[in-house]
Amino acid sequence: MLGDEAFRLAKEAKDIAADHIPAYNEEQVRLVTQETRYLWTRIEEMIASLNTAVANQQRDGLSQTDPRSSQPHGLPNQQKHSLSQTASTQQSAAQAEIENTNAQTALYFLTLNRNKRCLLAYHHRRTQFLRSLLWTLHLASSMIPASLSLRLSSEEQNYARDYARLNSTYRDAIENQLCPSDSLNWAADGELPPRDLFIEVRVIKDCGEIVTENGVVNLQAGTQHYLHRSDVEHLVTIGYLEHVNPS
Repeated sequence: MLGDEAFRLAKEAKDIAADHIPAYNEEQVRLVTQETRYLWTRIEEMIASLNTAVANQQRDGLSQTDPRSSQPHGLPNQQKHSLSQTASTQQSAAQAEIENTNAQTALYFLTLNRNKRCLLAYHHRRTQFLRSLLWTLHLASSMIPASLSLRLSSEEQNYARDYARLNSTYRDAIENQLCPSDSLNWAADGELPPRDLFIEVRVIKDCGEIVTENGVVNLQAGTQHYLHRSDVEHLVTIGYLEHVNPS
């Protein structure tokens, strides 16, 4: 049915969560785009057909304002009545065809717009996820896990790199103006500040050595550490560390 492919795409957009994004469904996007282009072609054809039908109806209406006036003289009354009924039936059929085409055009147009909204919603939800992820990674697009990168399209990967580059430039310019000797935590939640500045974390995947405010820390799998939240929060977000007993 019309719109089924777009409905499936909308359901996939709904499945995108703060910590999960499905693989980019290129085939489903192609099907929705293909249907949308088909609908637009049919709409153009039906509008052209409508214009022709309306023009013919107006011409016939002018030439047959009174169908009896165009009938040959000398015909029996019964035959005249039959011709009049035939003309009236043809006009009714033409009007019904116009109304049917109008309804079908409206249906196709509404379906086309719905398909476009579903396509936009699907890609908007995915870009929202990418933007949120990049900010938790401090705009380091190279730190996006490989398993997640495989679920992104090539266009989304390019978008992530360009978004991170442009916002890093903006962030650095603002920090140089506001606090040249310090850095701001752009990933912090301004409405709900963390209760604890330090958190206890367990290392799930080897991270190697990282530089923290208190020095270098070696994060080996299976070890636990008590570290400044801002130093490791991005590693918790991507699953390399686990927050022990979060409040």
